[in-house]
Amino acid sequence: MLSLGSLAFLNPWVLAALAALPILWWLLRAIPPSPRTQVFAGVRLLLGLDDEERQTHTTPWWLLLLRCLAVAAALIGFAQPVLNLNARIAGGSGTLLILMDQGWASAPEWAERTAAARALLDEADDAGRDVILWRAAEGGAPLVVSAKVAQATLGSTVPRPWSPDPAAVLAAVQERADEIGDIGEVVWLHDGLAREGTEDLLAYLSDAGSLRLIGPAAAAHAVTPPRIEDGGLAVDVLRAGGGVEAVSVIAMAEAEGGGERRIAVERAEFNAEEQRATVQFNLPPELQNTVTRVVLLDRPSAGGAAFADGSIRRITAGLVATEADTAVTTLVSPTHYIEKALVPWADMARGDIGSVLDMDSSAIVLVDHGEMADEERDRLTEWVENGGLLIRFAGPRLAASIGASGLRSAAVGDDPLLPVRLRRGGRVLGGALAWSTPRALGPFAQQSPFRGLALPDEVDVRTQVLAEPSPDLQGKVWASLDDGTPLVTAKRLGEGRVVLFHVSSDAEWSSLPLSGLFVEMLGRLVTLAPGHTASEPDPAELADTIWRADLFMGADGQPQQVSSLSQSVAGEALVSAQTGPDLPPGIYARADGSASGNESARSVVINLTKEDAVLSPFPPPPAGAVVETLGGDAPVRYGPWLLAIALVLAAVDVLGTLFVSGRLGSRTAQTAAAALIAVALAAAPDAHAQSDEDVSPEAVPATAETTLGYVLTGNERLDNISRRGLVGLGNALARRTAIEPGPPVGVDPGTNEAAFYPVMYWPLTAETLPSSTQLQGLADYIRGGGLLIIDTQNGSSGFSGASAVQMREIARALNLPPLAPVDQDHVLTRAFYLLSAFPGRWRGARVWAEAPPLREDGTPEAADIPQFDRIDDNVSPVLVGSADWAAAWAIDDRGYPMFPIGRPGDRQREMAIRFGVNAVMYALTGNYKSDQVHAPAVLERLGQ
Repeated sequence: MLSLGSLAFLNPWVLAALAALPILWWLLRAIPPSPRTQVFAGVRLLLGLDDEERQTHTTPWWLLLLRCLAVAAALIGFAQPVLNLNARIAGGSGTLLILMDQGWASAPEWAERTAAARALLDEADDAGRDVILWRAAEGGAPLVVSAKVAQATLGSTVPRPWSPDPAAVLAAVQERADEIGDIGEVVWLHDGLAREGTEDLLAYLSDAGSLRLIGPAAAAHAVTPPRIEDGGLAVDVLRAGGGVEAVSVIAMAEAEGGGERRIAVERAEFNAEEQRATVQFNLPPELQNTVTRVVLLDRPSAGGAAFADGSIRRITAGLVATEADTAVTTLVSPTHYIEKALVPWADMARGDIGSVLDMDSSAIVLVDHGEMADEERDRLTEWVENGGLLIRFAGPRLAASIGASGLRSAAVGDDPLLPVRLRRGGRVLGGALAWSTPRALGPFAQQSPFRGLALPDEVDVRTQVLAEPSPDLQGKVWASLDDGTPLVTAKRLGEGRVVLFHVSSDAEWSSLPLSGLFVEMLGRLVTLAPGHTASEPDPAELADTIWRADLFMGADGQPQQVSSLSQSVAGEALVSAQTGPDLPPGIYARADGSASGNESARSVVINLTKEDAVLSPFPPPPAGAVVETLGGDAPVRYGPWLLAIALVLAAVDVLGTLFVSGRLGSRTAQTAAAALIAVALAAAPDAHAQSDEDVSPEAVPATAETTLGYVLTGNERLDNISRRGLVGLGNALARRTAIEPGPPVGVDPGTNEAAFYPVMYWPLTAETLPSSTQLQGLADYIRGGGLLIIDTQNGSSGFSGASAVQMREIARALNLPPLAPVDQDHVLTRAFYLLSAFPGRWRGARVWAEAPPLREDGTPEAADIPQFDRIDDNVSPVLVGSADWAAAWAIDDRGYPMFPIGRPGDRQREMAIRFGVNAVMYALTGNYKSDQVHAPAVLERLGQ
């Protein structure tokens, strides 16, 4: 094989014959054309005479050029030139090393990767070469095997939800260099990303043999785990390339009855240089708390999806202040700084102790609360013991209650709602612990939840309440001043915690409430509340524990159920969170079901992409390496065309020869020329009769049989899903009904005639809104009696990001009638199957159809019959839903479903197919099923 850029010759040795073209030119000039024979009687007089001067009549130059071009075209055609010929080996000697990255970034183009590897193995098998099929994400050291064995291994190879380790591959190759022997050629099917050790491995493989690099057109994107930012849910999208682009991110949430549903879609906008873009989901707290994971809409992978942990759950925090503070909130009130600091982490509820306990709050904040009633104390103590988080702030009232006379001893220091005993008379720091200047903060203790937070220099403390020294005081201190005086103390009380700030919540005693550290400290405390967990596991709580996965993240970004016999993982491994074969990304739970008394430690989420992750592009190839793009342009073979051109030129040469020799006028020559031209045209590839330009190519098959159509959106992925979905629905119709539809056809309603299709499926998203011309074509379609199924695909009543204004414009352009939800009386529920719901890939969303005609008083006409039983034979021109039916119907070339369906799985897919069957029957047969409701009355009137 000879390669010249993207052009390759499969039989390059034939090109050597092109060197003989000058010789052919000379021979053709030396051999004149056959002379014309003319019968002339006088020629007999010349017989026997010898002409001493002879002159040869040469062939015309244009006929010589024509013959040389014909020979050249034939020779190049036999050399089999191919454009964009990918994934071929050089055919040399030595072992062929095929290195497949096989990690999460390989998942989006896995089918193309396996196809390229299979083509390489086929060529190696033909050449009898040994092969090393090295799957980088698997680890280990593969052996040198035959191509047949490698093909069997490739058939069972799947992408893994973690990254390959180039350094480990390099070490293994170097270690087994003697066993591997001579490597004749290396083909690296890389994923477009660089990792530690990639450049070293690239240099080694380049020296080992001829190197061919096959990579994707663009590397996969990744998302970071969702987090709370500015009170909303934020996600970062990472990439390794450049250029201006937009990437859609989906927020998935728990669905009723199990599974997941799509609740929001946002777009991350990249400029030409950005490698990270942030997406902000503005969700109500009740929806945000149900988010299970985020995933990329296009080209999903394990890196392009992330599980949500308890850190994104917004809790309700009850704020209890004095009557004066409750009446008005000002910039100097003690509650102002607390409310501002808790906004990113929790939803605030104000009131007295009794009211915030009734609100089912996860945390309660007491602002300078002194003595309380016995009933309130008992209820609050019971609430904390059941797992609540109580946060208290000191102040003048608490300090006065400590020094007041006549109070019970519990109020002095044995109060269970205080983490430590407080010193009497210690409201204002004085006596032995007095200082002349304010004190700064000291470092946070290792067991403190505040560890790792930066200490600002501007924070100082001027006044505080003091803790009574005791043997267990040090274990209760979470923050202290630079001289060791406790600033924040805490203790466990039953299943809950009590935390005390020894300063006030306003700026009177310290500048802490004015700093950003105050916001971060309250954020760390919120993670201790029930229903909320920290994003990073506590090493102390994970030590000496055993964990097992409850849910894995698949390489395609989809959750996968785990066998009860899954491998156990030590708690220390969860702290490092280094994903790989021993620790796949997923959700892990304690193997014994316990949680060491801590609610937050019952599950740990391990995601592939960390918050500070960075994606780096694959390094530049070394000199001499052949670079190819995976799934690039399809190979184009020019051999048949060149041979056809050679035949045409040969036919023209015959005509030219007859013309030069003067024989073109004879009947025999004309017949032979016509036959040669016919043979040449028949040999041309893809030759066919010209069709009538006024008839579209799809019109004839569409009218010959029932054909389902789908609206072309311009989004290749959506259009492919629509096509595969209608193929699956067509197969179901052919098996279950008398309808045998042909292949589905994509329709651009702005340019193509849509009247041939009784049903058209339209995936409507905010990214694929139609033009005015397309809307006019769809309006003509439904006006002509077609049924348009509009699917917003977002699993809710929304329109996947399309605004209400845009939807009103679409409805107005289509001239849609009033719509109403389809209920159990609609004929659609019994057109073929008896249905009570219309699920697709998503469940629970409503389906809308044309509303029944109304009287002037607003009641339906023919009110004595069910609401949707029509008195005529009309069919609703549209069915509007958001269940993503095409994804539920879609099948691949082997007939297997293309997309997973949430629990209960196959049953939901079956119900989606039944809805599709009912919709097609409804479009083709109208409301004949509705007429059966009146069959008893009709029979009675007929006297039967």
